[in-house]
Amino acid sequence: MALVTVFTFNPFDENTIVLSSPSGECIIFDPGCYLSKEETELKTFLNDSKLKPVRLINTHAHLDHIYGNDFIHRQYGLLPELHIGELPVLKAAEQIAQMYGVPMSAPSPLPEKYIEDGDIISFGNITLEAIFTPGHSPASLSFYCKEENS
Repeated sequence: MALVTVFTFNPFDENTIVLSSPSGECIIFDPGCYLSKEETELKTFLNDSKLKPVRLINTHAHLDHIYGNDFIHRQYGLLPELHIGELPVLKAAEQIAQMYGVPMSAPSPLPEKYIEDGDIISFGNITLEAIFTPGHSPASLSFYCKEENS
């Protein structure tokens, strides 16, 4: 059974989600860590829970969902994964952050691979299906776990 842990980070009160499996592997969704204390909170949780991050997934690339991408990349060597339709949003994030007066400490690294509608994301004993759900942003993704009907 998957365990969902939610953190509320940054000036936008964004939800960062850690989805973990009993095997100890986890996926970090939308790391919104803006302050160093938020980075510490997330890192402490992962260490204390003995979790191994295996993927960094952005459901979309609005700046509040990607503030922590660089931190996760530096800490765990993971590059963000998202739908290719979000790439222009990701690339514009620094400029948009300046417009809102909440600059990024470092730009998000760019993805090496992308997630498409119907892709299967597996880790530990958990399987998720990616669902293309544009609207809130050009190419948002949602994820469904058939085994848990959620």
